[in-house]
Amino acid sequence: MEPRSVEDRAGLVLLARTGYAGVRLSGHHVMPSMPERDLVALIGLLRDARGVGLRVSWSGECGDLDARRLRHLDPPRRPDGTFAWSPRADAQLLARRGPTFISVDDTRLGPRRRIVIDRSAPEASLLEAADWGREITAAERSGTDRLARDGLVFTAGDHGVGLPVRQGIWCV
Repeated sequence: MEPRSVEDRAGLVLLARTGYAGVRLSGHHVMPSMPERDLVALIGLLRDARGVGLRVSWSGECGDLDARRLRHLDPPRRPDGTFAWSPRADAQLLARRGPTFISVDDTRLGPRRRIVIDRSAPEASLLEAADWGREITAAERSGTDRLARDGLVFTAGDHGVGLPVRQGIWCV
């Protein structure tokens, strides 16, 4: 499938509900040379596919891109047939939304870390945004830099997407 043929999480949900276990992306995606919005949208697609239970088979290269923060997502297959990173079974990055906070559990790089983000903070909207590859606003910029240092958002230029796989809303 073409990456742009599914525009958002709702499209992936429809695929999952019709019985698909995964999708195969067409083409070869050289991440460092992709347009910024397309690169961020690809990461959003990988994140949301994981969140609805779909595996993604795709071909690509990371180049000098630091992929350590992407280990919870399906890796691309390189031209030599190897994977760009080894997905660890215990590597997870999960976000759960509470009434006033987002709780993120991160096991990608070792022991579990829990990070709590106030939902009223401007940068929290990047973690909850349904749009893959939206532009980061001026109000979100400073907090987005902090989230990027924590490995919770992926940014390229002025575009960004949250990395945690989104779970449902907690009942309180």
